[in-house]
Amino acid sequence: MIALDWGTSSLRAFLIGSDGQVLAERNGSDGIMAVSSDTTDLRGDFSRIAETAAGDWLTSYGLLPMLACGMIGSTQGVAEAGYLELPTDLSAMGGELTTVNLTTGDLHIVPGLQKTPTEAAAPDVIRGEETQLLGFLDEEDDEPSTVILPGTHTKWVSCHRQRVTDFTTSMSGELFGLLSTSSILSRLAEPTAGFHSEAFDWGLNVGGDNPAAVTSSIFSARTWALDGRLGAEEVNDYLSGILIGAEVAHQLTMVAESSAPVIVCGTTDLTKRYTRALQRAGRETINANPRAAATGLFRIAEQSGLVPTKESTHA
Repeated sequence: MIALDWGTSSLRAFLIGSDGQVLAERNGSDGIMAVSSDTTDLRGDFSRIAETAAGDWLTSYGLLPMLACGMIGSTQGVAEAGYLELPTDLSAMGGELTTVNLTTGDLHIVPGLQKTPTEAAAPDVIRGEETQLLGFLDEEDDEPSTVILPGTHTKWVSCHRQRVTDFTTSMSGELFGLLSTSSILSRLAEPTAGFHSEAFDWGLNVGGDNPAAVTSSIFSARTWALDGRLGAEEVNDYLSGILIGAEVAHQLTMVAESSAPVIVCGTTDLTKRYTRALQRAGRETINANPRAAATGLFRIAEQSGLVPTKESTHA
């Protein structure tokens, strides 16, 4: 099968064998924003992107089932796949797919999850992360778990086995992007590829010790740089530490107390940063497989009958 993790700014394509193993993987920048909102041929434009990502696999292996998760199923994508209400049993998502025909064949799209508003909480949505969750959550684990999926919009998810009971979204990633490139703070920062752990940990302490003051704390990235305590190459890691430290300190007051390690599933860099913040707060962590989306898409394909289950394959 072909599995597509199709987000806002990126597209990860996986060729997956009948045993669920990833045979080939491609990462590109053709997310849904690569298609103009003014297009007059929405399906044609997305078909061309799918052809670029996986056309040679279809040529080599024939008409394979294609399953996608992420923003491709949003109102800005090729077809709206809708949302499932909380609490959601992830093992049932295979019966809720939306199908749209592209020139490469039928594209099946996984629904997102949504939390309805209450007097105490705003509505919230997930699209794409639900598939990652299914890729690593254990249906036999009786201990409730907290999962962090860091990114532009970081998700904090409460789960029990493969059932999602609650989640919240933090925009720390997007705030960091805006502050580090488009604010007055960026004037004194020198972006580097390295990780300045001391500056980051300093920021963690500042943000984590007083998360309610984060909008004041972030200005210290400028004043400490002016004072000479922060080098230009350290400013962004200090700022990242403040934002992540404040987020983690706040979110840990919102999730249920548990001795179970917090599961972190993200890129290598973000996983490292959130792990340091969680360990500062005294929480153990487990790093999930970054290919969880591919595993989740294969499991949903099995649920829906797009591919045979392992049991039927070996019958």
